[in-house]
Amino acid sequence: MVFSPWQIGLDIQNGQLCALGIQRRRSGWQLRHWWRHDLPPDTLRHGALQRAAELTRVLQCWRKHLSRHISLRVGLPPQLALQCQIALPPQPLAEPALGLYVRAAARRFFPVELDALALDYRAMPAQPGQLCVTAARREMLEQWLTCFTAAGLLPQVFELNTAAMCALAQVLALEEGTALVHRLNDHWLWFAPQLAQPCGWCSHDDATDYAALRQRYLPDVALIYYSAAEQESLPDGARELLPLAALQQLQPPLPAWSGSFAQATGLALRPED
Repeated sequence: MVFSPWQIGLDIQNGQLCALGIQRRRSGWQLRHWWRHDLPPDTLRHGALQRAAELTRVLQCWRKHLSRHISLRVGLPPQLALQCQIALPPQPLAEPALGLYVRAAARRFFPVELDALALDYRAMPAQPGQLCVTAARREMLEQWLTCFTAAGLLPQVFELNTAAMCALAQVLALEEGTALVHRLNDHWLWFAPQLAQPCGWCSHDDATDYAALRQRYLPDVALIYYSAAEQESLPDGARELLPLAALQQLQPPLPAWSGSFAQATGLALRPED
């Protein structure tokens, strides 16, 4: 029998940490672990860790409750990264030539020396011929890695939280033309595949409530599935997003408010590269 490690999504935000572990079974995904822990409201600032030592202690305690063999996927705040789209060259390129092409093209988009950036890129199935390029400052990523290393954890993947919404939507297989919206303590995340920029985010300063968010960023989306970091009333016209519906085997006790695990679930379900 082939051993299947736990795939764990870890979502770290101002105010809380949510983790969710799943394991593949013959009948689908089995929920193996979930955990929520309160964090200070100033844990992050513009994506940078402000309380690394305190977070390290929390992660060290959490590691004791995990299986020995895990695939850890950590969500990165969208404030930490820049993204752009570039066109693929007319002639197909293999690595390392494709990587060199991306670096040369990226110089036109990012206002920072490329040596100071870590670059990632992937094809965009909805837009053939385009690559989505993500850039983050190396010093910021090193800060996060140092924290995890001190806690005895080795992330296999760092993924933007906006992309975690995409992974969750794909597994839930929701109706065509719908969008996902997730409210956090200080910003919003959404995934709307019908838009030119499917993944997005904004601060509460840009959209103070759900109605303002819809009017400014999602005016033409007919149906929205909604979740939030903390339990609250469902906005008018929205449907409740139930992230654990993406799993086939659930065993009590379950989270009292599953919506807070939307990001962690999407990260856990993220396909391997």
